[in-house]
Amino acid sequence: MRRRLVVGALALATLAGCAARQRTPAEVSGQRQPPFPLSSADPHVEPDLVGTTHVVQKGETLYRIAKAYGVDPRELMDANGISDPKTLAPGQELFVPGAPRAVDVASAPASSAASREPEPPLPRRNPGAKLAWPLQGVLYRGYGVKQGQRHDGIDLSAPEGTLVRAAAPGEVIYTGTQSGYGVIVILRHADSLITLYAHNSAVLVKDGDRVDTGTPIAKVGQSGRTTGPHLHFEVREGTKPRDPIPFLP
Repeated sequence: MRRRLVVGALALATLAGCAARQRTPAEVSGQRQPPFPLSSADPHVEPDLVGTTHVVQKGETLYRIAKAYGVDPRELMDANGISDPKTLAPGQELFVPGAPRAVDVASAPASSAASREPEPPLPRRNPGAKLAWPLQGVLYRGYGVKQGQRHDGIDLSAPEGTLVRAAAPGEVIYTGTQSGYGVIVILRHADSLITLYAHNSAVLVKDGDRVDTGTPIAKVGQSGRTTGPHLHFEVREGTKPRDPIPFLP
């Protein structure tokens, strides 16, 4: 009985310690500047979370759905974490990035027309990936110049409060707030890799902490300039921004 009480007390102490480490945007503001410039002269700007949900109907294929909405099939696959378009099933919900509303998609005829559709290329998979995904969410914006603005990372839509996890073992080298980015956490890893996590609602680590892959470091939020809860995730080699996708499995 005494052992149970001790174990219970230790568990409560651990939970209390974790809760005590959580810091809100107000508590991490006003700190030093990050160790490198985060963007060009213009502040980091996020687009509206534009998109709609399409419910797959019997006979619809991923290619036909993509064609009906005017999006690239690979983009539709990436946004919904689909590795094989043949796994699409009636009733399945798809997020269609950029679509203002749902549209009707003509079902494939009973003939072999569906077999003549070009098969979308599979998303890149990297068996030697150096990083893990920081959360499970909808990838709705990629790396590069978007809407005439530089975008140094990828955006993953997820419910507010979702845990953001370290993409690899490393050290916390910065926690704070930055214009546009909101509340951010920056980690340094092996091979001169840096990862950045932005728009958080809370920070669960502090400068100097060591973390492992999957360690909770923050919570998804809407801090900074954004119109919906999501994670802005950047990867850098040294200080140079890189497309995160080739680093991920």
